[in-house]
Amino acid sequence: MKRREFIKLSALGSIATGMMPTTLLASRCDLTSADILGPFWDENHPYRTLLAHADEPGTRIFISGTVTTDDCEIPIQDAIVDVWHANDVGCYTVFQECDTGNPDDDPYNLTGQMITNENGEYAFESIWPGYYGGRPKHFHYKITTPAGLEHVTQCYFEGDSQINEDWEEQHAGRIIPLEESENGLIGVFDIAMDEEGTETGLGDPHTPIPAKPFLNNNYPNPFNNSTQIEFGISKVGYVNLTIYDVSGKWVTNLVDKRLSPGAHRFSWNGTDIFGKNVPSGSYLVVMKSGGFTSSKKIMLLK
Repeated sequence: MKRREFIKLSALGSIATGMMPTTLLASRCDLTSADILGPFWDENHPYRTLLAHADEPGTRIFISGTVTTDDCEIPIQDAIVDVWHANDVGCYTVFQECDTGNPDDDPYNLTGQMITNENGEYAFESIWPGYYGGRPKHFHYKITTPAGLEHVTQCYFEGDSQINEDWEEQHAGRIIPLEESENGLIGVFDIAMDEEGTETGLGDPHTPIPAKPFLNNNYPNPFNNSTQIEFGISKVGYVNLTIYDVSGKWVTNLVDKRLSPGAHRFSWNGTDIFGKNVPSGSYLVVMKSGGFTSSKKIMLLK
């Protein structure tokens, strides 16, 4: 997976609307177990997927995964995935006096939160943490679903010399393998929440199909944290939904794939393709599908 494609996951966020929900009648799977919050969490972590500065010492690592309901199948869209961790020598640079790390004096170094897309997916880039407090290397997680369910957990890594059989048994499902690539280490950590899910049927005959494509004004507008962008297509087709600044500079893609006919809603949280917050001001959302093109102005206020 290319680095650009990997990070792009976090910029996506979509859900089809106007569909009839059906209650999931399935058995629960093994939920992701909880772990300690620790002393180094801050509620004001910025929305971003690039947690480590380019010059941060350590091995680059790319983590992705899917947040699902209690059947391990239905994805949870718009869940907040909050991540924080120590630097490569096990020091939390934001809270502790560290001899290395944080080259840009970032007050939120090695921390960040992201929003899952329509498939429940999240992704971030950082550096492989060092050992802290006699514990195996780990990432801290705090997941908050749109329904308000919060879950605190951690993930660890296969092959860690500080993981023994007892530790592995107590942390089952949270010790992930890592694959080496030319850009760094790659791992997948899926999270199953203790929350019941509903499915939406794309083939539901009651789903309204618009007579022609449309792009509505976003809501809210102006916005601060996130805004919803609704559009529709009349037949299966490729859709591109892109954010530009007023000078025409590309900011991020929200959609770049084939979609089913009907109304769709995607969210934008005011970040670029790398998860960095963009400045306040006017932006354009441009929708293209077949020969249809439409644009709307978005106002971001911080």
